[in-house]
Amino acid sequence: MAYHGLMLTPSRAGRRILLLAALALVCASALAGNDPVTSISPDQRPTLIIVADPSPLLIRHHPRPLSPVTAQAMALRLGLYVAVPIIRRYARTGLDPLPTAWRTDQPDRGFTAALEAAIDRTQANWPWRDLKIVRTEAKARAALADLTGDDVALVSFKYELEDWIETVQYSAEARVSMLRDVGTPRESRTQFDIRHLSRMIAADWGDPREYAAVFRAAGPLDQAVNSAALDLSRALAVTISRLTTATPDIQIAGLEFGQLLHKPSCGVCRSTDTVLQQSPGRVWVAPWKLAGTILSLPVAQPRHARVASDRSAP
Repeated sequence: MAYHGLMLTPSRAGRRILLLAALALVCASALAGNDPVTSISPDQRPTLIIVADPSPLLIRHHPRPLSPVTAQAMALRLGLYVAVPIIRRYARTGLDPLPTAWRTDQPDRGFTAALEAAIDRTQANWPWRDLKIVRTEAKARAALADLTGDDVALVSFKYELEDWIETVQYSAEARVSMLRDVGTPRESRTQFDIRHLSRMIAADWGDPREYAAVFRAAGPLDQAVNSAALDLSRALAVTISRLTTATPDIQIAGLEFGQLLHKPSCGVCRSTDTVLQQSPGRVWVAPWKLAGTILSLPVAQPRHARVASDRSAP
């Protein structure tokens, strides 16, 4: 008896059954809340662990000793009683607490809070899959112990106010360790520093009351601190992203320092040093003389445009 309808051959019928079975599995996993793409391609981004210890901001003195001839002439002109403190001021080195007139109720001038706000957990486009903020190195080690076999970016910070006699400069540094296959025999580590330098702020540690207005809450110093936290969060995102590509390299091809139209002031930069990133008013450079360090520098401005302080007393 002839049948003129369509009949599936055994091979076609088998393929149809396999296809229906695959579709059923996909639907079942979707109903269960599992994304089949995720199971095939798991998130390979590292976990970011930040050690955020809000320690007090200190001022570091960079000595500029007066020559014996200059010191002697000053002593003769002003008398020893007046000249000696000035001579010692120029020769001062080491670290000091901020003068009382320069302090606020936040010992770190809000750097830790500004950093946590800049690295917003709700954003999904960061190059890390999870963020852990801890307060001590011991808690960071405990967090690492829970991430055996994973990749981790471990970051700690330090910050200082640099004293250049008649000006100060805020300096904040991120110390980054990129760890792969944590806690396994395959573990490897890449380390580098990212150092942010603010614009110069006119202020003299030797006469703190005259410049007290510069250090009021929300004044020029706090603005520099907030800018540093935002800049370092961006620098972390860029460098970690570049180190987690198929061909990891921080120094992706870019301009050389000598090619910059507007150059930042940089005593350690050579014309052939790599420029990693440019943004309005700021340049990231990898100086050859500071191997393993990225400098985030303010672009030089004409003298009349530099930050001037309000010298009026509070």
